[in-house]
Amino acid sequence: MPKHDKGPDAFGRVFELKADMRQRDVAAWNRVYVSGPRAATADERQTSLAAAIEAGWIIQPATRWEDVTDGDTGRTARRHYFDGVEIDDLLAAEVYYYGNECVKHFQEMVTIPKTPSSQ
Repeated sequence: MPKHDKGPDAFGRVFELKADMRQRDVAAWNRVYVSGPRAATADERQTSLAAAIEAGWIIQPATRWEDVTDGDTGRTARRHYFDGVEIDDLLAAEVYYYGNECVKHFQEMVTIPKTPSSQ
């Protein structure tokens, strides 16, 4: 069950999520997701996208994350990159769209299938 349309989306990217998901993959996403801010829809979508990046869900475009420590304060912040751009610098619509796709993928992975006799 590939999670892309094989062509560019509205933002000109081919977006593909890992299809062969196991409990460890879903749990890795969920741990990051529940620990991030979700007070507003924009926060929730950004947290969802960041969680997918950390959990290794995104096949394409290229993603990565890093921890950066401020030399003056000693504080460490985690940065997430999507197609070479830090997600804070993406358009809000991009973060909303890709984050929402990740939430939908999570829901599909945890949905209990109907038994053949009840379909």
